[in-house]
Amino acid sequence: MEVITALFAGTLEHIFIFVFMLFITLFIVITVHEWGHYIVARYFGVRVEEFSFGFGKALYTFGGKKETDTRYFIRAFPIAGYIKLFGDVDPKNPQVWDAEKEKPRPLTEKEKDYAYGMKPAWQRFLIVAAGPLINIILTFLIVISVYSTVGQRSSPIVIDTLAVESPAYEAGIKLGDKIIAMDGKDNRRMEDVYDSTWYDLPPEPHTYTVMRDDKILEFTFAALERRYETKKGIKMHHGQTGMCHVGVINIKRAISSINGISVKDQPDKTRELIRENFDKELLIGLTSYVVGDEEGEDFFLMIFPARFNEHFDYPEHKHYKYTFVSDPKEKLFVRLPLFEAIKRTGFSLKRGVVSSYVLIHAAFKGKNDDQVVAGFGKMSQTVGKAVKAGPYDYIMIIASFSFMLAIINILPIPALDGGYLVFLLYEIVMGKAISSRIQTIAIITGLIMLLGIMIFANISDLLAYASDKSSD
Repeated sequence: MEVITALFAGTLEHIFIFVFMLFITLFIVITVHEWGHYIVARYFGVRVEEFSFGFGKALYTFGGKKETDTRYFIRAFPIAGYIKLFGDVDPKNPQVWDAEKEKPRPLTEKEKDYAYGMKPAWQRFLIVAAGPLINIILTFLIVISVYSTVGQRSSPIVIDTLAVESPAYEAGIKLGDKIIAMDGKDNRRMEDVYDSTWYDLPPEPHTYTVMRDDKILEFTFAALERRYETKKGIKMHHGQTGMCHVGVINIKRAISSINGISVKDQPDKTRELIRENFDKELLIGLTSYVVGDEEGEDFFLMIFPARFNEHFDYPEHKHYKYTFVSDPKEKLFVRLPLFEAIKRTGFSLKRGVVSSYVLIHAAFKGKNDDQVVAGFGKMSQTVGKAVKAGPYDYIMIIASFSFMLAIINILPIPALDGGYLVFLLYEIVMGKAISSRIQTIAIITGLIMLLGIMIFANISDLLAYASDKSSD
């Protein structure tokens, strides 16, 4: 009974933000997705019978005066939308359903000109591909616009976390140092350092200009080349200097030891030791990778200021699960020149594609216990938090949802765009379509698979939420 009560505690007051704004977000990204299909279909002369904004009962309709015009519908529930293409038929037996006579009838010669199924396979391929493509374009435009106007959210140049026995530690870098320049070039943020060292393989030496207590110092060293596998089953290979600006840490999931004392999966003990040592330099063990079947531990020097962790005494506080090593209210946005914004956006999306498919692959191999596919509850919570955080976060969430919709849709699963693209690619290469019977079976199987994934994702959401509440 306590678990059931916990599940709903505090939820009703946020129901409007969490659920309604999720609907609005899905409406935006899916409507754009359908618009991509629509504009390419119209370009190739395919008749789009219906473009619906939302689902359910039609509240208002317009257009469709001519036979080849699209009729637009505004429906009761603003949950995404859809389009209906005319003439998705077998070219060898082009028939459509006659609603008046309640039986199939052959297409007229005029209808064959604007029927989807009568268009060449390559045109149908582009019509299907246009949905995911327009979502990627939307993501690009949003992120580039944000980066070049408001700026990219970034990490300050102050080192608040230092890896023990790392190149930076051995060179004499200390907590609180500010990296003001790298190789003689002004440093705007920690990401500038990461960009120059993370992918610099094999690592090359760099000179860092550091400000410490109003003194300017210089250190020259190369990053350490590292290979390991994360707890999520992702194989990593990169350079690591040991200099970090972490800001915030999840107490239960990340911290495994404090000054040699094991606190793994003991959040209360972790808070107690941190509270007893506020404003002191501590040796923190973090679990972030695996060695064989065991978790690996890296050690870092950190200081947890008391003024940033006053929430330790309030279990109901929204940040109770976290501990801060720097000011949580400090936000740094670095405005990027247009060309750099384009380059940075392209790099981020490329990394997003690779990370998404690597996570899915790791999950199927049983190496990742994290929930890969979010259910309705998780998505609502994510959108709700972004809305409460402010316009920047919400706009970036729209971009993220648009991008993920594209990634999911191009998976080669029948009933998704990716499945249809596989069918059409086969038709283009082989010169003949896969039999309608095989396509029907594949699509039904795909729908069952998607339904199973949706049910699993939503049950996982519920169990995860119950677990989080019971462990607080």
